[in-house]
Amino acid sequence: MWWRRRSRGESLINQGTGGLSDALKKRVRLTNIGAVFGAVVMAATSPLDAEVARPWMVAVDVIAMFLFIGVIVANRRRHVVTSRITLVLAGILLASTNAVGLGRDSGAELLLVGLLAVPFALFDLSEPEPLVAGVVLTLLALAACALGLLAPFGPVPSLAALRVYEAYSLVLAVIIMLFTLFQISRENARVERALRFDIAARQRAERELAESRQAAITAAKMAALGEMSASVAHEVNNPLAAILLRAHRLDMLARTDTVDAAAVRKTALDIDRTVDRIRRIVDALRAFARQGDEDPLRPELLAPIIQDTVELSAHRFHLQAIELKVDPIPEGLLVDARATQIAQVLLNLLSNAYDAVENQTEKWVRITVEPRDGEVQISVIDSGPGVPPEIAARIMEPFYTTKEIGRGTGLGLSLSKGIAEAHGGRLELDPKVRPTRFTLTLKRAAGPIPKTA
Repeated sequence: MWWRRRSRGESLINQGTGGLSDALKKRVRLTNIGAVFGAVVMAATSPLDAEVARPWMVAVDVIAMFLFIGVIVANRRRHVVTSRITLVLAGILLASTNAVGLGRDSGAELLLVGLLAVPFALFDLSEPEPLVAGVVLTLLALAACALGLLAPFGPVPSLAALRVYEAYSLVLAVIIMLFTLFQISRENARVERALRFDIAARQRAERELAESRQAAITAAKMAALGEMSASVAHEVNNPLAAILLRAHRLDMLARTDTVDAAAVRKTALDIDRTVDRIRRIVDALRAFARQGDEDPLRPELLAPIIQDTVELSAHRFHLQAIELKVDPIPEGLLVDARATQIAQVLLNLLSNAYDAVENQTEKWVRITVEPRDGEVQISVIDSGPGVPPEIAARIMEPFYTTKEIGRGTGLGLSLSKGIAEAHGGRLELDPKVRPTRFTLTLKRAAGPIPKTA
């Protein structure tokens, strides 16, 4: 069937292309195409040479056919440079053979002009030596033929025979030139199509990676939310209980014959403060839960980010009698940040610190903020046993965790490191410092204090 013939043809043209770069693969394919073309031309030329030329020229045609087949075999055996040089030399020698056998009136010069395009098809500027050698040798043969240095060997055929050869050489020269240019264009188009599949595949892989990364971030957030759910419930339930008690007190005041205005105002103020505390907890939780990848970097007050994160973790630390302390933060200190993502980094660091000190005799975690030249360093320090050197080298790798199954995803630090780098900052563990210290470095921002909603 025609498609099977086409498949066999494609297989022949692709001999020796496996494992090569796209550029070299194109050159090798062109060499194979040229070899097939040359073998076909020799097969077509043999009857003409047998009719009007010298008998030894027919033998040259047969030898040339096997030489062109040898080019494909050489490519198959990975001799890709030798095969291309052989193809160029074969064309030059065949054109020169015509001049020696029939004289320059046979049109040998025309063949050599057509063959000038071949080195440019088989070599590029990354291979200057064989490219220049092929062009120079073709020009030398052309000059020798034009100057009559390639004298006919034996008597010259009749003028009519020479005219046939001249016409044949002209047609063949044009065919060689057009065929070479067509194949170059065809291979360029094929490579460009393949490059567009590579780009599309890369873009698809990047999208899938981004989606996987977002899924991992979401999973890490959900894990963090799960760990602090008890703390959040306590931080909301306690104020709600306080509101309920104060509401009962107002009810009791309303049942009396006299209403103490000062007591009512104080109770209402207590309710207002308690509701504000609940609002801050809910706002912090909502801000932490939302997706912030697409938010632009903008100047953010650092103190509220740290305070809200601590607010979400405080009860969990309190239940285990872990002291959670925040050193004073310079007023109005701004960082270029996505507040939601920085909160996630801090929460991950606090969660790791919690796990590190949970079973220690001395249990405390401390957050410090130190402005430096154009940067702000936020450190989470804990009284844990430290990070062993063999673990410190891998601690920020994805899915690497020393926690027991069910207590860690192995994503917290790796995602936090990625978030820090996306902010133009860094997340580092200082393995030489005791107690354990993780430092998040962010760019310091200059500008007006952002308005709060």
